[in-house]
This record gives sequence, C-alpha cells and structure tokens, in this order.
Amino acid sequence: MAERLAWNPARMDPEPNHLMSLPTAGGTMDQWPYFFWGAGLMAVKYNLDRAIAIWGFHRSWFFWNYIKPGGFAGIDAVTPDDRRFYYILLLTSLPFVFAGVAFTLRRLRSAGLSPAFCILFFLPVINLIFFVVLAMIPARMVEPAVRAEPGWHALVPTSAMGSAMASMVVVGTLGVVTTLFSVKGLGDYGWGLFVGLPFTMGMVSVMIHGARQKRSMVSCIFVSMLPVLFTGIGLFGLAVEGIFCLIMASPIALVLAIFGGLIGYAIVEQWHRRVGSAALCVIFASVPLTMGFEKQAGETPPVYSVTSSVVINAPAETVWANVIAFSEIPDQRELLFHTGIAYPIKARIDGMGVGAVRHCIFSTGEFVEPITFWEEPQVLRFSVAQQPEPMEELSPYPRLNTPHLHGYLRSHAGEFRLTTLPDGRTLLAGTTWYTDQIWPSPYWKLWSDYIIHHIHLRVLNHIKAVSENTPG
Repeated sequence: MAERLAWNPARMDPEPNHLMSLPTAGGTMDQWPYFFWGAGLMAVKYNLDRAIAIWGFHRSWFFWNYIKPGGFAGIDAVTPDDRRFYYILLLTSLPFVFAGVAFTLRRLRSAGLSPAFCILFFLPVINLIFFVVLAMIPARMVEPAVRAEPGWHALVPTSAMGSAMASMVVVGTLGVVTTLFSVKGLGDYGWGLFVGLPFTMGMVSVMIHGARQKRSMVSCIFVSMLPVLFTGIGLFGLAVEGIFCLIMASPIALVLAIFGGLIGYAIVEQWHRRVGSAALCVIFASVPLTMGFEKQAGETPPVYSVTSSVVINAPAETVWANVIAFSEIPDQRELLFHTGIAYPIKARIDGMGVGAVRHCIFSTGEFVEPITFWEEPQVLRFSVAQQPEPMEELSPYPRLNTPHLHGYLRSHAGEFRLTTLPDGRTLLAGTTWYTDQIWPSPYWKLWSDYIIHHIHLRVLNHIKAVSENTPG
C-alpha cells in the first residue's frame, strides 16, 4: 500500500492517487477512487434532492427526473411555473457539478485522454456510460505493463477486414436484439434507442476491431458505422421497419456511432490496455437498462406547431369557401409523398359554425376535426378527434405494423387564418399543433416540421389554385 501511495516516476503525474483526494482539477485519479467518489456523490445528491422535494415541496423525485424533471410520472405536482423548486435544485447542484468535473478531469488525465471528453459529463444517459467506462479502464503508464489478453481476444481475427466484419456481425446482431426489445417489447422510441444504442455500438465495435492489432483512426471511424448499417438492414429484413423510417434515423445514429467509435479508439489505442469481456457486457447492458428506466418514467412529449402560408389572388370570402371544404386534389405528388408519407386528398364539412365537423381525407384514412372556433371569413380553428396512420411503410412486405404508426405522431389542433391584404389579395396561413413521442425531440422535430409543412403546402396551393379560378 505504501508503494502505491508513493510517487511513481512512471506515472504521468507526481500527485498521489488515493481515496481521499481533494476535488481539484489538478493531478490524476485511478479507477477505484473515481468510482467510489462518483457513486458516493451521486447517492448524496440524489438523496438531497429527494429530501428537498419531499420535505420542502411535498412531492416525489426519482432518478429519471434528471433527464426531464417536469415531464415524468410521479411529479405531476411540478409545473413549469414552479421556478423556486428548480432554482433550489440548481443551486444545490453546483458543488456536485464542480466536484464531478474536477474528478473527471483528473481521471481523463490519468488515462491520457484529452480534457475535451469532459463534455460527456453533461450529456444525459451518455454520461452514465461515460462514468462506467472511465471507472473500468486502468491508468495509462509511460511503460505499459505486459499482461495476458482476455480470452475473447483470441476469437477476433487479426486482419483488418476480418476484425471489422466480426465487430459488425456481433455488435450489429446485439443492436437488432436491443432494438426489438425497445420497439416491440417496450414500445419505446427514446434516448436509449436513438442515442445510447448507436453510441454504444460504435464504441464497442471499435474496441473489438482494435483488440489484437493497432488500427488507424480512419479505419475505426469506418468500423464504428458498420454495426448501425447492419442493424438497419436486419430490421428491414425482419420486417420491423420500412426504408424511409430507417433513412430518417440514420443521420443521428451514424453521427453518434462515430462519436462512440472515437471514444473506443481512444480506449484501445491510448490506454494501451485491452478491455475484458465483463467490461464490454456492462457497457452494452447499460443500454437496455436505460430503455427500461425511460419506459418506466413515461416522458410527456412537448407540443410543437408548424405554420405555412400562401398569398392568393382572390377575396377572403372566396378563399373561405374553399378552406372549410375543398375538392379532390389532383394526384400530382412531389417525391416526399411517394415514400409512404400520408398526404391530403380532399375535405368536406358536416354543418356550419362551432360544432360542425370537418373531414379531411388523407391517403391513409380520415382526419375528424370538430370545429372549435368559427369567425367567417377570418379564422377557422378545430381540434382533432380522430386521425389515420401518418404513413405507410415503404417496404417489399405487404403491410408493416410498426408501433410508431399508432399514436406516436399526433395532431392535436389546427387553424386556418385569412388576412385581407391592402391590394385585395388574401394571405392564407395554416397551423398544426402536434406532439411526437419519439426522442430526442429536437432531432425528430426537424423531420416532423418538414413533413407537416409540405402537407400544408399541398392543401394551401390547391386552395389557391381553386380560389383564383373561381369566377368573381
């Protein structure tokens, strides 16, 4: 023990690494002190937050509340306006953030990694994987100790092509199984699936690729993407997902896989030690565990809105008649609507005024839209009582029944607003309010906004054409 606490010139830093190291950014920290300090601080912070929530505000608090405090089951009493509660949690977290960053910087220095990796400390879900990895990898030595390779390394081919194929098949198969667990088992399209899984697949695949031979960074980046592609092909072949949905998911999945691959490259090439099978199992097992916590948490998706508009060379009274109900739109679809995305065909209305019901017919079924506000000829607002599937999966199979087609993308309300311009023309604006229960929300919002905007334009441009051709 005395030898361990004494300064070892082979170490990167002369400062001793012991369990009672002060939380400063200088020096280094070995795996076990980092693990015990980190786990201890997390336990203290969690119980402190629970005490504040229960005794100070009479509400419950769980681990998953750190991902999205205001949107999970069990804390319904917390509202976005209850700022005092969140300010107190923020203030009490500052010492823990300082200590966590300091310890992480020391652990990175001990491992010979760039301090830039400390940014992972602030990313939800990924920071847990990052903590586990840092706690398992030994310190980097100037003269690395020689030790026997773990038994599983002997199963990895020594050639670059062979190890790449082995990592693709092994990790890709695990990716397919984990996706099926999330999608079919839990019905969850969350952070674990679209962030944690591709990041972990990229990292583990590179660890396997570099298990027996030194690999270049370029080859590791290439290998990190292979399991994601294998998983996509597997899901398509098993009739789990259609081609267009896989295309939409691929940008975020590939970027995160590359990011994870760079972490894996740093582990196998910078630490000069190989990761054991137990460590790989723990890393990959963290993904379905995260998915389970997400499902238990039951996050409430944010409400977004999309507004599109056109200028019509016709008076508002003429446009209004074509807004409340319009004739069949000619079947001249843009490329987007040839991918299986639902598109509007025509609309009719039963009744007049508030309480009337508008029926907007799409290629996949019918939207039932009770009128909630009627101010002719300026504003028509409606709720959505019933809606069809948002798309038909583009696939060679007869019909895919994937969970995300049922209730994940939901339209809640819509509005048409007509404004008479000074020159007598009419500005027609259409708005849709919707939620999308697929995470991360900011990424999928880009796709949803794009699709809804083009649905709007299909309707608005048809109303424009019909109104401008209506005899005045």
